[in-house]
Amino acid sequence: MKVNRVIHTYAVKITDEPFTLLNGRILESTARITYRDVNKNIIERKKYGVVDINHLYEKIHNNESIDLSNCYINNFSSAHYRSKFKISKEKTIELKDFVANDSIFEADRIVDFSYCKFTGSEVNFSNSHFGNGNLSFYSSVFSNGNVDFSNTSYSEGNNSFQYTKFGNGDLSFENASFINGNLSFINTKFGNGNANFKNINFGNGDVMFSFSIFGKGSKSFDRCIFNGLYVDFSKVEFGSGKLDFRRVDFGNAEVNFQEIEHEGFEKVNFRRAKFGKRTINFEEALFGDVDVQFDEAEFGSGKLSLLNARAKSFSFSKCILSNYIDLRVYRCQNIDLSYSIIRDIVDLKPGIAPVKVKKLYLQGIRILGKIFISWDQNHVQQLISNQNDTDDFEKAEQFRVLKEDFRSSGNYNDEDKAYVFFKRYELKHLSSERLKRHSLNFIWNYPLNLFQKIVFDFLGLYATSPLRVLFSILIANMLYASFYLMSLLIGFGRISCINDQMNIIDKGLNSFYFSAITFFTVGYGDCVTI
Repeated sequence: MKVNRVIHTYAVKITDEPFTLLNGRILESTARITYRDVNKNIIERKKYGVVDINHLYEKIHNNESIDLSNCYINNFSSAHYRSKFKISKEKTIELKDFVANDSIFEADRIVDFSYCKFTGSEVNFSNSHFGNGNLSFYSSVFSNGNVDFSNTSYSEGNNSFQYTKFGNGDLSFENASFINGNLSFINTKFGNGNANFKNINFGNGDVMFSFSIFGKGSKSFDRCIFNGLYVDFSKVEFGSGKLDFRRVDFGNAEVNFQEIEHEGFEKVNFRRAKFGKRTINFEEALFGDVDVQFDEAEFGSGKLSLLNARAKSFSFSKCILSNYIDLRVYRCQNIDLSYSIIRDIVDLKPGIAPVKVKKLYLQGIRILGKIFISWDQNHVQQLISNQNDTDDFEKAEQFRVLKEDFRSSGNYNDEDKAYVFFKRYELKHLSSERLKRHSLNFIWNYPLNLFQKIVFDFLGLYATSPLRVLFSILIANMLYASFYLMSLLIGFGRISCINDQMNIIDKGLNSFYFSAITFFTVGYGDCVTI
């Protein structure tokens, strides 16, 4: 069977031709199967040995090893087996050393492995096809050996692994292909082995993993494709292993990771994932002390919410953010939006969530929409100043970007605060650049730097504080008035509105008046130097 080729239809023809299995066993009939894709092109033609279902039930009842490789199995049902041997539903059916490599299962209603217990060193369904009818492994139990569903394919019908328990061996569904049926792993317990769901085409059905529990092994969904309306990982306990959703295409599904728990120490990866038009929910997600990466992910118009989520960091670097993103996380050290394009709204403003973030990275960002953020409530100055891996120029640019965003939102007080820190870090950057160009520049760089700090920052706060500007003007005029008064007292120069008969107070007031009209270039003409 071709790897990861979706089998849309197939045709079965049973003949009386004997079929010899690889183990030398001879079956009385042969099934000729023709597989076709969605365009009715032939994918493959194969022959299988036809299994007598009653003979298979006898082997199971006698606790014999089961090898169905290269076989066609029609209407296998654990319910029928129980009825045949009068076994209660509560008792599990043991399937010893079960192997069904490159086989085909189909049924009128359901291929039923529910309440089966697979024992032995491994269970192998690799390269098999589950055809007509639903598929159920409901409440099945697998031993601690490896379980292999890799390269399997599934025709239309619902597929249930609900309440299934996998052992501590590795589990693989790599390269599996589904069509239209729903797939359920609700309340499934995965052991401590690695869970491999790489490169699966989940078809047009809904995929549900809610309330499942994973162990210590890695969980990989790399390159999976979802085409259904709903993908549900809500309330899943992902254990301590690596969690990988790189390059996953979620289509236009509603994606739900609400209230998941992850206890690992390796980053959670959604790098280059694709999301569509429906909601993406990570509310209350507990990622533990790990980095969660959405770098270079593609987002459609569906709302993304990380409200009250917790992690070490969230990274959206180099993303095109065309949707509303609720980043009011409960707690994390860093949020990285660097080199992204914001086309809609990124919401960081505290409200129903406290938003405990230490650093916010905005270098290289392009804001075509808006960032909802409060200078005081979000402690914006610390968010950027705390960055120890960006230089003064990058910090200055981040404050500049926020200054422009505050202005476009009408938050003029916050705009002024961002502008001050933009100019301060710009001054630091220019000063350090002068020193880098030539070591002797320190001779004039430090006096110039001090002058700029006093004149532009201390005296006027870069013209953002009217009171400080007025106070600076008052101090400057008082200094000039004092200079004029001292000059007159020592007989150096004269001012037309001041004569020797005036007392010292009148002379001081008129000196201040002269200083003020000169400073403001009013020039009334009643008080000039002579």
